[in-house]
Amino acid sequence: MAARDATPALEVRQLSVDVHGIRAVHDVSLTVGAGERVGIIGESGCGKTVTALAVMGLLPRGLTASGSVRLDGQELLTRSERQRARIRGDRMSMIFQEP
Repeated sequence: MAARDATPALEVRQLSVDVHGIRAVHDVSLTVGAGERVGIIGESGCGKTVTALAVMGLLPRGLTASGSVRLDGQELLTRSERQRARIRGDRMSMIFQEP
């Protein structure tokens, strides 16, 4: 078992997403330890997909994320698209509901 003070694999803190200036997702926080998997469930329209897209750095134009998304202790929200593209598929991935 991992030490309690080990850096989480993924740490999301106060993640919010605005859609053209309107807050669509408000202050989501979660922690995923090494080797853990997470499924996000909820009713239609509650922000599951938008939250996951923000974590992955795949938000479409007009949507902006704020807060903190850290992968192995390194902040992702401030990275360029090119830097994030190198991480996706290799170190983190998302399985869409309707692939």
